[in-house]
Amino acid sequence: MSSGKRIWCAVSGHGFGHWSQIVPVLKALLVEDPELTIHVTGGIPTRLIANTLHHPFTHDPAQRDVGLIQPNPLRVDLEGTMEALRRLHHDWPARIHQECQTMHAWKADLILGNIPYLPMEAGTHGGIPTVALTSLSWDEVLLAYAPPEHPEIAAWVATMRAAYGQTRLALRITPAMPLHPFGNTLDIPPITTLGINRRDQLRHDLNIDPRDPRSVVLVTLGGIPADNLPLAALNADRDYLWLVDHPLQADTASHLHPLEKLSHWLFTDISASVDAVLSKPGYGMTISTVANRIPFLYVRRGTFPDEPPITEWAARYGRAAEITPQAFQDGSFTASLATLLQQNAPPAPEVNGAEVAARLLRERFL
Repeated sequence: MSSGKRIWCAVSGHGFGHWSQIVPVLKALLVEDPELTIHVTGGIPTRLIANTLHHPFTHDPAQRDVGLIQPNPLRVDLEGTMEALRRLHHDWPARIHQECQTMHAWKADLILGNIPYLPMEAGTHGGIPTVALTSLSWDEVLLAYAPPEHPEIAAWVATMRAAYGQTRLALRITPAMPLHPFGNTLDIPPITTLGINRRDQLRHDLNIDPRDPRSVVLVTLGGIPADNLPLAALNADRDYLWLVDHPLQADTASHLHPLEKLSHWLFTDISASVDAVLSKPGYGMTISTVANRIPFLYVRRGTFPDEPPITEWAARYGRAAEITPQAFQDGSFTASLATLLQQNAPPAPEVNGAEVAARLLRERFL
């Protein structure tokens, strides 16, 4: 039976990880109420929403937050981030008023945010139940890179914390940062979308000889375009078959394969069908590799504050190991990769956070 409810999903466009956390919850809600009306806001590709949600939706791609400005997945442009924050916070009350009006015109019953603070404050301002679903908060992320004594930084952080603090509920997705700004917080299990292991089909679609014993290793740094993958080192290493999230030249060695060759695949199935993953320890990729029992070699982004709880969780439940940025660039990580591949995979942990979150949202708001 349809509730006729309308959910306004506000999603940070900083990579794809925020959407990858929220979409399994929406799909779990749709199981019970397939006629939910869904509106998505945020700078994520419309095609990504369509390919993962599999339900009618509307989308406003305008960004409602900044996150961090990153020229590549491993480097933060602090000056660019501050300039973008200046533009976002200019005439803040008017922005809140406009967003609130738009929410009411759309007749939103629930604001579900991950985790742009502008729509979350607007929802609260308009008397609409507002729920945060997240494993981090942008105030703590900004303070990991910016001086807290800077007057602009202090003002922006205060605005973020005030907005977060007014949410009706925060669902803290394991593994997560402490989420200090939020008042009413409930911990839920990890969230991921489990892929299907189609290893033989993947190797077939990449034109790999079925007799080739080498492992296929996915090399990706997530949703932010990467210009710093160690292509030269991978090209020189023929002990593995590298599946690279980057366009390749036509004359590239045959043991390198561009990810775009699998454009007809779901990424969740790709990450479940390779033999190992080399990436950064973002939430989505880390939980996926552990849940799929795939070896995971990672290079940190620096001081990104959600990395410690994520990597500690991966070390406890999966086959994961860290390499240095230098090792990532020069390719001197294959011994660590070989060690991971030889380890036995521990039992997969429970990753039913989407179902738990959906149940809580139905009981309390829908």
